[in-house]
Amino acid sequence: MTEPRIMIVTAVLDDWEAFQRLVAELGGIEVGGPDRRFELLVVDDGSNSPFDIRQLALPPQGAIRAVMLIRLALNLGHQRAIAVGLTEAALRDDIDAVVVMDGDGEDRPADIPALLNAHRVAPDAVILAQRARRSESITFKAGVFAYRVLFRVLARQNVEFGNFALVPMAAVRRLSHMPDLWNNLPATVLRSRLPYRLVPTARGRRYAGRSKMNWNGLVIHGLSAMSVYSDVIFVRLSMASAAVAAVALLGIVIAIVIRFATNLATPGWASTVVGVFMILLVQMLAATMIASLALLGARSRRPFVPKTDCAQFVASRDSIAAP
Repeated sequence: MTEPRIMIVTAVLDDWEAFQRLVAELGGIEVGGPDRRFELLVVDDGSNSPFDIRQLALPPQGAIRAVMLIRLALNLGHQRAIAVGLTEAALRDDIDAVVVMDGDGEDRPADIPALLNAHRVAPDAVILAQRARRSESITFKAGVFAYRVLFRVLARQNVEFGNFALVPMAAVRRLSHMPDLWNNLPATVLRSRLPYRLVPTARGRRYAGRSKMNWNGLVIHGLSAMSVYSDVIFVRLSMASAAVAAVALLGIVIAIVIRFATNLATPGWASTVVGVFMILLVQMLAATMIASLALLGARSRRPFVPKTDCAQFVASRDSIAAP
């Protein structure tokens, strides 16, 4: 089996110091034989401080063959910047697989050979880095755990991985046609039904600065992932609403029976109980109706397809090659 031709895709927002350290570390890894080199595609997610990639010194014998920089016209957010990068990679015919990773050091370049080894065993599968050890605070870990549990309950899927992944080109092209890629890569991989394998990795430490992922970012990330399964979540919540409505209706019937068929009811008791259950019943029916109309309205609109729509956000392209 020949060594795969690899492109690494990463997104950066003003964190150019960390990016330069990433380039230096990537240049020292081995992705195959001594003649095997890869390309690096970096998406500038609307940074306030533009970066000139000609500042990079690519050694002739390093692992990086070329660096391409795509500047976005505005800040789209990390997930959507990655979608733009994957869409650009999907246009290439001389690439066999794409490695998606963060540009701040938390996804370790040293783990790329492990992803490649798994790819050689299962060349058609998406290879996903699973965090065997995390370095965040206890409260943030608790938030991640709560997000995963909620995702499991609502979407009936386990999301045990992030963006760090090796994606074969056939899978890249498939994902680039999926509207869900615009919101969340990990959830889209699950929704795509592509085969995947998990590779245990440890989360690295940032090269410089502080992580931009906070509680607000975690909530947005979780909601973006759940939006990929919005139809599945809607069905489950509708079933739960129907169950609550049935209980409320049963409670109304029982209260009426007790009021008129027995002497157990105290004055005003039945009207209070029936009123409470009626409010609950109307709320469940109204919530289900509103959610149904919103879902049907969304399905009637043309979806955003990364393959055809991402190019409108690209302001410029630049590239350099190693000597």
